[in-house]
Amino acid sequence: MNRTKRPSGRAALLPLEAALLTLALTACGDTGKGTGGHDVGGGDHDRQRPAGLGTVHEDRMPPYDPARPNPRDRTEGTLTVRHGERFTIAMRESASARLNWSLAAPGPDRAIARPAGTSSHQTEREKELIGSSHALYFTFEAVGTGTTRIVLTNRCGSDRTAGCYSPELARSVTYPVTVR
Repeated sequence: MNRTKRPSGRAALLPLEAALLTLALTACGDTGKGTGGHDVGGGDHDRQRPAGLGTVHEDRMPPYDPARPNPRDRTEGTLTVRHGERFTIAMRESASARLNWSLAAPGPDRAIARPAGTSSHQTEREKELIGSSHALYFTFEAVGTGTTRIVLTNRCGSDRTAGCYSPELARSVTYPVTVR
């Protein structure tokens, strides 16, 4: 009889966890481009985006690197918009990847950028996949000139009472905004 030693306990779960993380990053739309530019250019959501979002800035999750875990709190580059412009921040949200985003209180300075609502969209392909993600759009109106910050928090990385909480998950993403 040919017997091979199989890993047990925690060691047996590591390949499964790596596979699930890879799947989660793929479902979350990780482009591997780092945290560079925010303007959406291409992809399924460009063609099927809900109307009335204005300029859309897509969150760029850092690529997965086991040697350097992603920061729990990160700040992206400044979004520069014109007075009177409507703009949107698109976040990938996924129950399987434990990404559940919301606008942090107290929100941006309402004299500069006023929240105009949220909406979500899932492509036909995403609808077919169990545990896949969708785009969650946070829309704002630039109502006055100046600078403010938009902070989005991940409930699964910040709310210890949430059933999805884990101390390793992303906690927040901050977007500095300049309205000219």
